[in-house]
Amino acid sequence: RTKHLPVGDELLGRVVDGGGKPLDDLGSLRTDQRRSLSSRPLNPLQREPIRHDMDVGIRAINGLLTVGRGQRLGLFAGSGVGKSVLLGMMARYTQADRIVVGLIGERGREVQEFLDQNLGEDGRARSVVVAAPADVSPLLRLQGASYATAIAEHFRDQGHHVLLIMDSLTRYAMAQREIALAIGEPPVTRGYPPSVFARLPQLVERAGNGPAGGGSITAFYTVLTEGDDQQDPIADAAR
Repeated sequence: RTKHLPVGDELLGRVVDGGGKPLDDLGSLRTDQRRSLSSRPLNPLQREPIRHDMDVGIRAINGLLTVGRGQRLGLFAGSGVGKSVLLGMMARYTQADRIVVGLIGERGREVQEFLDQNLGEDGRARSVVVAAPADVSPLLRLQGASYATAIAEHFRDQGHHVLLIMDSLTRYAMAQREIALAIGEPPVTRGYPPSVFARLPQLVERAGNGPAGGGSITAFYTVLTEGDDQQDPIADAAR
């Protein structure tokens, strides 16, 4: 049965896990609004085309790599080169109405660092952070990514322009790989079973514009590309 987890403006400024339970010390979530972790695909003919730009708060990106509202982009880089800092700058200075951050499969210590050093008080006030670090079960990591996307979809349906940040898509794929291998699915590409490549578009396609005149989800997904390896199957599929 599909889970329904809490959504709504009451989550702004809060940090929750992949099951919707608060990780901060701010009490329980006071909201009656709930949403399914999965959603029906949008009719592609009802999506509003990308016509407007989104100010992400970073001049180099705004001027040279202008982001369209409702666009989906990948940040491809190795570990420790500043992806999280860049995402934190976006979350703090973007023009988006709402910000949803999914910290999926990352180191546990980086969650607090992201909140304090990268996001800051101003960014956190209009953000929802879903944290499912590397030491939680792969099911909770998968669910955390779906939950962050469901929260963004709720805000989009309310007419808001949302910035969705997912760090990282590679860890999401690794969580699916753990589950698939455990139930006996055969590995086909560098140890990744076929279900991994089926799940990626199911998650990513949920972002983007809604019907004309409504809200939007502009999404950034980080993808790990270690060293000079340009043939990594997850990076290739994400591109």
